[in-house]
This record gives sequence, structure tokens and C-alpha cells, in this order.
Amino acid sequence: LPTNMRGKPAPFPNSLLVYQFGGSGYVPRDSITTGKDLIGKWKLFIGRAHGGQGHGRDVFPTVVIGKPFIGEPNSACTETYMYIGPFESENEAVNAMSYVGTRLFRFLVLMRKPSQDATRRVYGFVPLQDFSEPWSDEKLRSKYGITDTEWGFVEQMIRSVDVGETSNNG
Repeated sequence: LPTNMRGKPAPFPNSLLVYQFGGSGYVPRDSITTGKDLIGKWKLFIGRAHGGQGHGRDVFPTVVIGKPFIGEPNSACTETYMYIGPFESENEAVNAMSYVGTRLFRFLVLMRKPSQDATRRVYGFVPLQDFSEPWSDEKLRSKYGITDTEWGFVEQMIRSVDVGETSNNG
């Protein structure tokens, strides 16, 4: 759905919750033409655009991307957001969100993100994980053998964030 699409404020028969710029709304289920197989699954939504913190340029350490939120089954989003998933359970979505919150995840996104627009391409260096378990930077450092020197560079580039909240505040 285009970014400028606005759903109705209340659900109606055969409607679908859609996260849109500035909040959420409801649209006819049949207005979704692509990704229909994702509607009934859990997913993460993350803003597609996220700029730097210094008047159009990044100030380091930076956060790189916006805060993700969980998209429950029977939800979709406009092009304001990208989705990560789908996931079979809320637990998998929560664990994926823990991964998105790591400095390593965001560092790897930064390496491919030339502007505020975070298209699918910017996630190209990010390895897929097993989302039956939560992730932390310590766990990822161990898994990938990241040295203290290498990690020091990541810490200089990427700000620590808390992505613990699981729903969109609209």
C-alpha cells in the first residue's frame, strides 16, 4: 500500500489493521495485492526512512534505523515501513526484535545504508539467526569471534538502544 494511504479509524467487516504513517487504520482485506501470505503471520515492522541525528548527517555513535515494533497476525503496513519476517509465533518475533536491537545488526545495516532510505538492500550483510532464542551483542560476538578491537570500533559507530517494547504506539 502506498505511503499516503489512510485507513478508516475503526474496524469494519472483512477489514485488516494497517500500520501507516502517523499511526494505524483499517482497510478492506482485498486491498492487499502483494504479500497476502504474510497477513496471518507475526512480523516486525520498522520505519523505512531514518536519518542521522545531526541536521541531515549522522553523528556517531548513531542508531542507524528506527525502533521496530511487532506486527500481529491480521496486520499489514504501508510503504512507510519495511517488514522483517514472517514468524510463526509471537516469541519468534520478540526474539527477532532482540536481534534488530543489537549493535552488530545495526552496524551491518550501516555498512549498506547510504541515505535515510532503508530499503531491503541495506539488510544484505545481516545474517539470518535462529529466532527460537533471543539475541544479544555478547552472544553474537561469541558466535562470530569478534575481537575486542573490532568491537570497540562497532561501539564507536553504533549507539546502544532499547527495543524492548513490543507494540506500536501509533
